[in-house]
Amino acid sequence: MIWFLAYSNAQTLKPSNLKNIIMKQLTILLVFLILTLANRIDACTSVIISGKYTSDGRPVMWKHRDTSNENNKLIYITSGKYEYIAMVNVGEKELTEAWMGMNSRGFCIMNTASYNLNPGEDENGKYSEGEIMARALASCASLEEFEELIESLDKPTGLEANFGVIDAHGGAAYYEVGDSSITRINVNDLSVAPLGFVVMTNYSFNGDPETGQGYARYITAYNLFYQAAMQNSLTVEFIMSNAERNLLNGFTGVNLADLATSEDRVKMVHFRDNIARRSSTSSVIFKGVAPGDDPAETMMWAVGGWSLASVAYPVWLNDEYILPELLTAPVNENSGMCTMALRMKKESMPVTRGHGQDYININKIYNSNQSAYMQWIRPLEDEIFQLTAQALNNWNKPIPTSKQIRELYNAIDRLVRLTYMNHGYHFME
Repeated sequence: MIWFLAYSNAQTLKPSNLKNIIMKQLTILLVFLILTLANRIDACTSVIISGKYTSDGRPVMWKHRDTSNENNKLIYITSGKYEYIAMVNVGEKELTEAWMGMNSRGFCIMNTASYNLNPGEDENGKYSEGEIMARALASCASLEEFEELIESLDKPTGLEANFGVIDAHGGAAYYEVGDSSITRINVNDLSVAPLGFVVMTNYSFNGDPETGQGYARYITAYNLFYQAAMQNSLTVEFIMSNAERNLLNGFTGVNLADLATSEDRVKMVHFRDNIARRSSTSSVIFKGVAPGDDPAETMMWAVGGWSLASVAYPVWLNDEYILPELLTAPVNENSGMCTMALRMKKESMPVTRGHGQDYININKIYNSNQSAYMQWIRPLEDEIFQLTAQALNNWNKPIPTSKQIRELYNAIDRLVRLTYMNHGYHFME
């Protein structure tokens, strides 16, 4: 980027004018740098589990999303070759970018930012990861078609990411994508994933280890999934109850939940390098299909908002384009669940001066009185899992109708609203 000052020959530059001009240019540069850095604070944690290692043969893929854009919601897109549901940033690009999603062909995609694939300065502005994922959801039905999409991009791409993909043909892979490179990590390959899973945070295995990020979160997540693999528990439920809101630091071994005390005390603890963190904004766990199954059986569990104050919903594609009421909203509006979660986040992280944003009142999340967020949200989520299991059993078929989906969403909405209200949190009608 070249910054320059241009003046007409007739302009007379007084020292005061020159100083003002320079200060304006420096201010513009500073704003640019701030915005650039803000777009690079992504600290996502993810896993792909091969269908060869799950009890029902269906692959599972999880992304815990971190980003500077706190406002996330689900949207339903019907304008492409394939219809899809995606988690998006609220704002001007919510219809053209996707940050994780699934389409009508059973193709699911997510990403984690990588900070170690491209040497030197990145090429800016050519493609965004969100743009690529939206294009993939609208046009891809398989891993191979996604590879073709990436190969077709103009180089250098400006991309630096680990894309996770599962499809309805049994495919499960990460793609480390840089300016001019693409490396496939096949989760179905025993030599790559001997225990049936691959964890990715914010570095690529084929990149420079000195410039990557997310190593502490990688240690935490890998140890969790290693134990689950040993116990044959690589399931959606395991991820939601053990990984999604995990507060353990992989380097120090300290679990912030263990530091909690009484609900009437303010107990501030450093809150930075955990899976669940200040910048957490949303999460999705995709449950794919086994080869030969109908792609319409693909579904996901979506957490819309700061994960320590929000709850997961089951989500399916359907003929009437229905989404859970609390997870979606009109264009440019935030969802009810995300808005509520941000309110609760503010209550638990009240210090804004200095480095205060790096601290949390852990007694709002866990406490010895069993009254903190996670101590009533997790039981609520268990009820939602039970409601969903009962519904699937009553439907007696793997693909629900739009009517059945609407009835389940409404039942979950009522349960969520009532539970939050009983703890002093009222959703806007």
